[in-house]
Formats: sequence, C-alpha cells, structure tokens
Amino acid sequence: MMMKGVLTFVSLLSFWLIFSPCEIFAQDYGLKGGVVISTINGQGNTSLRPGLQVGAFKKFGATERLFVQMEALFTQKGSWNWDKQNHNNINLYYFDFALMFGIIVGEKFTINLGIQPSVFVGGNYKYFEDGLDRNMSLYGEVSAMDYATLFGLEYDLNDDFTLGGRFNYSFVPLQSYNNIFSESGDLPYSMVLQLYAKLKMDKVLNMITADD
Repeated sequence: MMMKGVLTFVSLLSFWLIFSPCEIFAQDYGLKGGVVISTINGQGNTSLRPGLQVGAFKKFGATERLFVQMEALFTQKGSWNWDKQNHNNINLYYFDFALMFGIIVGEKFTINLGIQPSVFVGGNYKYFEDGLDRNMSLYGEVSAMDYATLFGLEYDLNDDFTLGGRFNYSFVPLQSYNNIFSESGDLPYSMVLQLYAKLKMDKVLNMITADD
C-alpha cells in the first residue's frame, strides 16, 4: 500500500513538472528535500517523531517582491514516545500540496505564508496493551484530509540553492475527542517543523549531465 502510494505521487509529480504550460514552466522550479520533526497534540512535549520529506516546488512571478509558490511533497509525520518498553508511536504518511505567498524581505531572505492541504496515504499506531505490543493500521481510522497553516523563512545561498525552515499547524484533528491516541481527551492535531533544502532543476540537470 505504501509503495503504491509513493509511486502514484512520483507519477503525479512528474506529470505536474513535464506538462506545465510553457510560460509557467519557465519560472523557478526544482526539487525539495529535508527532515521534519513532528508531534501530535496530547502526546506530551517530548513525543517528537523525526521523518523525511521529498518533493518539488515551483514559483510563479519569482522575480517580483511578492510571488506565489506551490509544492508537492511526500512527508512522514506523527509522534513517538521513545519508550521501548511501552510503545505509543503514531506513524503517518501524507501527500502535501502547499500553496503560499513568498515575500522577499532582503537580498537573500524570503518569508512564506500559506496553507497546506494534505492527503493521508497510510500509517500505523504502535502501542503497548495487556503486556503485548500492538500494531494497528490507521488507514480509514483518521481523517482522509488534513489542512494546515504554514509560516516559514528561506535563505538563498546562491541562485540555485536555498535553505529553509517552516512550521505547520493543522486545524483538522486526526479524530474526535473520543480518539484512540490521547487519554486526556485532547483533540489530536499535527504540528510539524520542516528543515529543508531546495535545488533548482537546471542545477540538478547540470549535475546529472556532468557525471556522464
């Protein structure tokens, strides 16, 4: 199921890049990758799950001080309690589609503000019960869609390479107050910190051809 989802995402991403209109395709676009640190409300302050994020980005009107940016991403999210003797680990996998405004605030700095719809593609819940480790699939058990606000800052190292950080806060809970994750009854919202790098496609292609 997970591999099928990843292949579907790669296919859609390739279609998005290849068949974009020429005037759009001429704008800045490329690949994005990095790490995420996520947690879920009600799991405790130290219940952080590391994950990976890969995908692509495209800017519209990138030469203007205010521009629009889109991203298509595959992201690992969730929450881990890091207790091997008493697991309480939530693993979630999403296709994220970010839409945001970029505001250039200096020669090299950009502020990003926007919204990020996400499609849940799979996940599991590992927990300890009755002296045994349990492993429950979350497919069909959590919200099929997630929506998050985002705020971030990017720094252009040069014309081709950008570093960035971003915070996402979901406003659609995974389940209701009667959820399986939190004994306190808190609504389980996702919170995600992204640390990433972006590389323009021209640079990626030059790196590939240089090795031939």
